[in-house]
Amino acid sequence: MKTLKLFTALIFFTFAAGAQDKLPVIKSNADVVSIQNGAELRKNTWRLAPEAKPDVYEAELIGGKRTKISFITDVDSISFEVEEGKKYDFIIQKGDDLCYTQIVGVKFIPAANFNAEYRKTHRGKTFVEVPEVYELVNIAIALTPTAIADKNLVIQDSDYYKRMREWFDDYRDYKVIRDFEELLKKDQSVYFDLKMNGYAFEFGKNNKIIKSEVYDRTGFSGQKSNALAPLVPQLEVFAISSDFRKFYKKNKKTYADQIAFYRDTANIAEMKKWLDKNFPSSNDYDTYKIIFSPLVGYNQSTTWFESNGFKELQPHVNFPYRKDKTLSKEAQILADGAIVFTEINHGYINPEADKYAERIAKAVGNRNHWVDAGKGENYYPNIAAFNEYMNWGLVSLRYSDYAPENEREKLIGNIDEMMTKRRGFPQFAAFDKFLVELYRNRQPNQTLADLYPQIIEWFEKNNG
Repeated sequence: MKTLKLFTALIFFTFAAGAQDKLPVIKSNADVVSIQNGAELRKNTWRLAPEAKPDVYEAELIGGKRTKISFITDVDSISFEVEEGKKYDFIIQKGDDLCYTQIVGVKFIPAANFNAEYRKTHRGKTFVEVPEVYELVNIAIALTPTAIADKNLVIQDSDYYKRMREWFDDYRDYKVIRDFEELLKKDQSVYFDLKMNGYAFEFGKNNKIIKSEVYDRTGFSGQKSNALAPLVPQLEVFAISSDFRKFYKKNKKTYADQIAFYRDTANIAEMKKWLDKNFPSSNDYDTYKIIFSPLVGYNQSTTWFESNGFKELQPHVNFPYRKDKTLSKEAQILADGAIVFTEINHGYINPEADKYAERIAKAVGNRNHWVDAGKGENYYPNIAAFNEYMNWGLVSLRYSDYAPENEREKLIGNIDEMMTKRRGFPQFAAFDKFLVELYRNRQPNQTLADLYPQIIEWFEKNNG
């Protein structure tokens, strides 16, 4: 019997291998290829991943209509007339690597829809919010065993956290809390999907949680679905049972006081002016929304939207509770503002880096040289590592421009220590020194965007 089973298995695998061999194959000499989706060319946006079998590309079909999708390498191309719900398999071969790739047709639903009224009332303005359903999601996360055990995920030494626990501890066994915990245990990065997508919901009549009229999803740019949506019915049960909306009203002063720091003190307008000047081709955001919760720990993120010719940048941040008593008031405000600055600047540095995507990927190719291997393979992979070096490097440049002269080196040194010793970027101090010197000695009218070729060259020369 065992012999028969083994013979059957061999037949199956031989057949499967033969089926794979019949897939169409295109050649590539580069790690990054372009995708033509209908009339839109997305140049150098698809990174080859031979380890994925298959690597799935969800082709967005406007209105679900059949659309021609092409994968274009430096030497070859392949096209399919893609229909909603259907799959199209092929292989991209780079050297000896066979990259099994699959196109899946999906109906495109815009992440946001900015109508004429929204554009009129938001253009040129900055908003700072602690949204109601968003805060409900943060409370639900904070009640999970994972968040209680991880003091970096949720700030636990604030008066607000204590009030929250006193109010909601009796509801920690509700289904939505258990569901959140199961998701976090499998992959803690789901924290961002749950939290950020909370902004896509609001309270309607009779305490019903309803989808926003503006947003379908508010997770990371490029995501196709709202990860929180399936959990909303149980989230609503939790909100009603715990009388969440009463708690939210009782704590509006805390929200208002913290909003005031970002609105009136952090000087977001100056940050925008500085970034616009240094990244002139990425300064076309029409509005900013700073979204946060008093509970959020050291986990910031950014997303952005474009609809009807209107662009919105949406940083999701935390509140700067902890103070350095050795700093002057002016320097402390700069340091506190770094929280939101490091998220706003992703809306500028990420598009700039995308222009050099293939070159940057090679420049940081020796990943364990740039990122602590102990953090795991999903911790700032590939170009994301470069962007995070630039992200905090820009903080040092901002200190160089605005900090009191006698405190500049201390502030920059604090960043170097944090990045190298705590966040797992071992080459950051050396990079920071190079970047600050390059910036200080730049030519008149030369922008940071102009310096990118020299910055990338430094990574290439120091790639272990």
